[in-house]
Amino acid sequence: MGLGRAAAIVGAMMFTSACVEPPVKPIPEISRQSVTAISADVSGIKDSDTSDIGARGSTEGSQRGAAQGVAALTSSGNLVGFILAPIGAAVGGAKGASDAQSEEVVDQTRTNLRIAMQETDFGELLRSRLLAEGVASQVQIVGATSGAGTAPLQSTSGKPVGQVLALEYKVSIARLRHVNPEIGIAVQVTAQVSSPDRKTLVHKATWTYCSPRQNFVKMAANEAMALRSEIITAATILAEAIPYDLYVSKEPRPLKTSQCMDFRNLPSGRGKPPPSPLIS
Repeated sequence: MGLGRAAAIVGAMMFTSACVEPPVKPIPEISRQSVTAISADVSGIKDSDTSDIGARGSTEGSQRGAAQGVAALTSSGNLVGFILAPIGAAVGGAKGASDAQSEEVVDQTRTNLRIAMQETDFGELLRSRLLAEGVASQVQIVGATSGAGTAPLQSTSGKPVGQVLALEYKVSIARLRHVNPEIGIAVQVTAQVSSPDRKTLVHKATWTYCSPRQNFVKMAANEAMALRSEIITAATILAEAIPYDLYVSKEPRPLKTSQCMDFRNLPSGRGKPPPSPLIS
């Protein structure tokens, strides 16, 4: 199954129970106090499969609408909901058939979204923005490269790095199998912080960024300009959050019940709150 399938994708990225270790905590002070220079390498994958986004015509609209109608009544586990499920299926099916976009519109929408995912290089965006950040408190980011295991061990002027960040990302389109779904970008980045020789793992952290969502047809308009913009925003916010959370912050990155992280405390002010949870 692709990375971007339904709500489980984002849910699988994170844990929200209070008893679970926070996925992003600062590097312990004893391990970061002597570090003045770091480097990073960036690698990862993205899911550009858009073949299940939106109901394609009235027939598929009826099927998805019926499923939505049943889910709306039974998701709470209430016995009455299960009794009324056939009615929910009938009403939802009729509405889904009526509300579904035409096959032509959905085909073009899926194509625009797929091409935007394929063409927008999240890894390069993250790499370049890490370099643009340049510094986190007293720690200088002296190099960032594409490809696992490629981070430089010194700056161009010869300054050695104290730690190396291996960043691995996963990018997907968060959505549900609705008739006219609202979609957004979901990004997970895992950092393994090691000694320059990569023999000692110093720290590990995982960020999950979820963009605001909007109707799938609107997101795909104008060659999916809105989707491309959200990918750029995700890279920009994460490039600030990663060094800040590891080397500057004193607290874990805030989690929300939506399974996504809250980035509003970033110094630049560009961070955003997470969207509401995806509910089937």
